[in-house]
Amino acid sequence: MLVLLDEHRYMTLAIPAVLFAVFAIVRPRAASLSLLPLGLLISIAFEWGFSGDLDASQATAAVVTACVAIVTAGVSMRWLSGQFRLCVDHLLIGGLGALVMASYLAPSVVMPSWMNANSLVDSHHFPGLLVCLLMLAITLAVRPKPAHILQLFVWSSVAVAVFAFSRGLYGGNNRLYTEVYYSTWLGIIEGPAVVVCIGLAYVRRTPLWLAPAAICLACVIASGSRAGMLAAVVGVTFFLMTGRTGFLRVLYMLVLGLGAVMILRYGGSAEDLLAPLRAGSSIDSSDMHRTGLMTSSLQLIAQHPLRGVGYGNLVDMIDISYGPRTGAHNDYIRLAAENGLPALVLFLVLVFRGVRSRQQGDLGVIRALVVSCLVWIGTDVALPHPVISVHFWIPLACLLAARVERGRADAVARSGAPA
Repeated sequence: MLVLLDEHRYMTLAIPAVLFAVFAIVRPRAASLSLLPLGLLISIAFEWGFSGDLDASQATAAVVTACVAIVTAGVSMRWLSGQFRLCVDHLLIGGLGALVMASYLAPSVVMPSWMNANSLVDSHHFPGLLVCLLMLAITLAVRPKPAHILQLFVWSSVAVAVFAFSRGLYGGNNRLYTEVYYSTWLGIIEGPAVVVCIGLAYVRRTPLWLAPAAICLACVIASGSRAGMLAAVVGVTFFLMTGRTGFLRVLYMLVLGLGAVMILRYGGSAEDLLAPLRAGSSIDSSDMHRTGLMTSSLQLIAQHPLRGVGYGNLVDMIDISYGPRTGAHNDYIRLAAENGLPALVLFLVLVFRGVRSRQQGDLGVIRALVVSCLVWIGTDVALPHPVISVHFWIPLACLLAARVERGRADAVARSGAPA
């Protein structure tokens, strides 16, 4: 076998793909859940096993895309046999996917080929947002258990944090990073993980969950990611206030407000609250850059409100006077600018349908996780990347599936038929 693999190196990829395909056909629900740790941890395998000029971001996205395609085939076979059923949310996902595909194949603005060579980001890659929507659709169809999602996410996030601390470096702006996990990526992974750990400690009355919470929080602080810290604060606050009486809500807000005022009163700043170890000059430069990019993107939305400028074209059309062309640093704006305002509306409708209903237990923790992810979506451009945003799409699918099951249970109860 070793000789065969040495002479035919492509077999090192073919064999795992075949095994995963068999797994997806036999256990489609488990295979769909495996996309969560696979997406979060695949970058570790690439940093350990590959070197040179390999683009880890594109390579990991390609691997996850292949796995999503395989799981989709397995789920489709079970759907044809009647094991899985579709719902209204699949129509919304399909509508959003159609808008993205139309924006990709027939953009309203055709960019000259020479502009792609000058861009820092390849604007004509396969639309990763379609892969994410496909992952959302298949996970919604199989309806995984919330407890499985939470445990997979927590321990995968802890593994990423431990890997970052053991192998990472600190840049000139005092931010932790590795070759494949950028500082911002670490923050938007570990920040929501803090929310989940604290939620599990509260729901299950098990303080031991605070240990992984401390590891993830330490990684957020070391990464200097304000988006990650803000996502953690918003998610924990949302979870603690959900379902509480008016008095307790006011009490929580007073405690948080008093803590913030004390820090600001004795020499701190808003940046110290969100990124205490990060250099101040780095924060000021980032704020100016982000503001300019979002301003340029909003101007493009005003010019092309219905169809957008075309999937991937935003990077090339941003005014270069604002700095390097790296996107709008806001996925809500990016979604509208590239695919049109109708695409943004469909996305927000899907999110609203998932988080609108109050949930209890593990589903309540997943709801807080999705809400915390909505924070970093407004500060970064990682939503279309199936590796970095997998911990948003799969929990959102779980919330949508719980809503469908609750609606069917209510319909059965109203009809008087046995469940």
